[in-house]
Amino acid sequence: MKIAITGANGFVGSNLVKHFISAGYEVKAIIRANAATTFIPSSAQIVRVDYDDVTSLLSAFTGVDIIIHNAGKTKANNAEQMFKANLGITEKIIAASNRIAESQQIIYLSSQAASCPSINNIPVKEDELGAPITIYGKSKLAAEEVIKQKCKKYYTIIRPCSVYGCGDKDFLQLFKIVDRGFSFQIGHKDKLLNMIYVSELCRFIELCVNNPSAYSQTFFATDGQVYKQSDIFSAIAKALNKHPITITVPESLAKLVFYAGDLYGHLFHKEVVVNKEKMKEILADSWLADISKAQNILGWQPIANLENNIKDTAKCYRALGWL
Repeated sequence: MKIAITGANGFVGSNLVKHFISAGYEVKAIIRANAATTFIPSSAQIVRVDYDDVTSLLSAFTGVDIIIHNAGKTKANNAEQMFKANLGITEKIIAASNRIAESQQIIYLSSQAASCPSINNIPVKEDELGAPITIYGKSKLAAEEVIKQKCKKYYTIIRPCSVYGCGDKDFLQLFKIVDRGFSFQIGHKDKLLNMIYVSELCRFIELCVNNPSAYSQTFFATDGQVYKQSDIFSAIAKALNKHPITITVPESLAKLVFYAGDLYGHLFHKEVVVNKEKMKEILADSWLADISKAQNILGWQPIANLENNIKDTAKCYRALGWL
């Protein structure tokens, strides 16, 4: 079976390529013309495309059984760039796939951000009305709607929660803070969230591959556990053998930092992690998703092991010279 993976050079994409090659699939790693191939296994077929050109995508997807659409942006300088990356590319991919005569399945990696934060710590279900609070979440929800309305092939939409693991640069920032001897908490409430290790996400996605029960369905993907923010810092501290000083940052001060980061990004035209959009996510009460649908339909049985997974992630960061 042939699988094409868009955004194959990134954190999740490169891990997906490795996973499906090891599982015996023939993999096309779809990347932009100027993208680096550092983390893509040499056994993958690398295909460079222009995501704005349907003809280029049509050539890449011809003869493919499964398209795992992972390409897009998690941060951008403005809403236009975000929607172009997440909605625009999805529209082109759907248009290309629709022109292929053979049967295909499109698996779209959306995000928990396309839904909404939890109210009173009650996990959100997939059939609840999407109410994203960030531009990123809105762009992902818009892409989901395009798939539902225009895709003529089988499709499955997956909404992962926070994904961590080898190669991720967002969680890397937390490791660096702890490595310097600090941890932090914004406000006095230890907020709740779901997480999923990248290899677990790969396993979740494989359950959807060529699975009629997954067609026309949307699933949340988590490891089934509820974590406090302090749990994550504790696991990182243990992995790095550190005893960090915990600093409680008042929300008012945190907002100033996020606004400053946003201003820096606009002034220097850089995509920064610390911005007003990220502030909306972090200051939300909790991010919890109900995975009972995936458990019932896909037979999803998550294996949660935060401590060991964080330890392996730390080893990876050190091996890459990032810590």
